[in-house]
This record gives sequence, C-alpha cells and structure tokens, in this order.
Amino acid sequence: MSDFSADYHIHSSVSPDSKESYEGIFQAAEERGLSEIMITEHYEFFPRDYHSRFFGEGYMEDYEKRFREAVAKYRGSLRIGFGIEFGQSNEDPEKAEKILEAFDFDYVIGSCHKIDNIDLSQYDYKIIDKEALLDRYLKELYRIAEAGLYDCLGHLDLPKRYAKRQGLELAISPEDERLERILRCVIRQGKGIEINTSGMRQGLSECLPSPGILKKYAALGGRIVTVGSDAHRAVDVAADLETAKSYMRTAGLEYITCYRNRKPEMIML
Repeated sequence: MSDFSADYHIHSSVSPDSKESYEGIFQAAEERGLSEIMITEHYEFFPRDYHSRFFGEGYMEDYEKRFREAVAKYRGSLRIGFGIEFGQSNEDPEKAEKILEAFDFDYVIGSCHKIDNIDLSQYDYKIIDKEALLDRYLKELYRIAEAGLYDCLGHLDLPKRYAKRQGLELAISPEDERLERILRCVIRQGKGIEINTSGMRQGLSECLPSPGILKKYAALGGRIVTVGSDAHRAVDVAADLETAKSYMRTAGLEYITCYRNRKPEMIML
C-alpha cells in the first residue's frame, strides 16, 4: 500500500469564495502529511453577452503571479501544482482554449456550477422542478465532457449537495443513461473524474460522486481518478481523503492519478 497522498482540489483567496492564504494552505498540507497538493482556483465562464464582474481582465495573470510568488517563498518538501477549475467552459470554449494555451497548468478540473447563470446553490429546491434541473445539469455536463477542455470532471453529482442543504434528496442513479453517456465520453477521450470529499463535511455523509457512480465508472473501464477536498479553508485541506480512497478500493480501482503538465501519472493506492 502506497503512502502517497494528494489533495487535488483546493481554493485560496484568489477565488471569490475563499479568504484563505497560500501560506495557510501549504502549512496545513504539510501538517497532514500530504505528498502533494493541486491549487485549483475558480474560473467561471458565461455566455458571451454576459459581463462577469469578477472573472475579468487580469484575473488569470493575478492568479499566476500570486501563486508563483507563494511557491517561490515556500521552503518545504510538498509538491505544489498549478491548476484551475473551469466552470461551464462549454459557454465559451474559444476563451477556455486561449486560457489553456496562455498558462502552463498542471491540471484542469471541468465543472458545472451554474444553470442559466444561476449558481446551483442559489436554487430553491423546494419549489423548482428538480428533475428538469437535473436533466439540464447532465446535458451541460455532457457538453463540458464532449468539448474535452479539462483533465477530470469535478463533483459529478453536485446538485445533491445543495438539495440536501434544504432537506431534500436529489440523487443521480448509477444506471441513469444520461450519466453513462457522460462517463463513456470521459473514458473515450482519455480523461478522468475526481472524487470530491466535500459532501462528507456538508451534510451528505458521502463523497461526490456517490460510491455507486464510481463503481459504474470503473465497470465501464474508467481508471483515471483524482481525489480532492474542495477546501476553501486551510482547516479542510486533506479532509476525508482516506474515505475517497476506500471508495476506490471498493470499486476495484488500484491507482490514484496525479498530474504533471496535464499528463496523468498512476500511483498505486
């Protein structure tokens, strides 16, 4: 059994929804004995006629500058990767491609956080048509998967996290044909999925995706899997990574994936 342990989904104050410093993140990762971490700041895409107040001119340059300066000051042994989490890259794939060409990322997460420019956390799940929203979500996620502007898809069954906050269930069945279409597309393109452990500390008592979806991915031939806490605070860095690894073993997956210059490397669990 390998002693390798990595957290591949972490946000700092560069992202609009975090106040955490890089120094705090690095220290927390060291204290928890991680081998490496991947910083994956947000970059959200919108329809071209929509003006984003936050993700404007200079955002990526500021991110890279702050990241490089923090890593240059770091004196520990932790490997620190430069990543990004693309939200809704299907909304403006040309812009996404330009960003990927302009910056030397180690790793790219492809996520769907919004439907019709409304964050999934902002819907009232008690009054909306939940199945209609889930159908839209899966269609958008397939478009993201098909475009291929990512290395791993993030938190595949994300809507369940926000429905649960409102006391409701919104699970995606592992046998859902829409989900299988997404997973087959991911595998066909040589991409992967992440196990996002945030559900464990946000009321779900399970990771995203569920163990059943992970088993389905493995049964279809999927092998590329990263593990990330989705930490926005240093205290959550490395949270429940062992639970994610147990999901992988149960699904028959023997390797965890890490990335260098967007190239996957398989490491025995």
